[in-house]
Amino acid sequence: MNNISASLSTSDQVFATLEVGGRILASVCKSNFASIDDIVRFIYSVAGRFMGLAKLNIRNKTQGWTMNMALASRQNSFKPALTAALPNQYRQASLFN
Repeated sequence: MNNISASLSTSDQVFATLEVGGRILASVCKSNFASIDDIVRFIYSVAGRFMGLAKLNIRNKTQGWTMNMALASRQNSFKPALTAALPNQYRQASLFN
């Protein structure tokens, strides 16, 4: 997915926010990510379906680094059943779902 490499451990506390057109589609605070790709996949699944250019902000609270990236999507392909299995504390209401 991404060729970006950043130091990440599964015990690191990670905050990630996905924003489209100034609206936050998903915001998570969680650990147990093995890679940046894992974070991107997870935040996409929480956000649900969307179209357009998205801004992803990832902050590793444990190690103290922040990463911003732009992601383009025609339509997210994750199924709603996947997001239904996520705890409610990791979901944020959106007009785009």
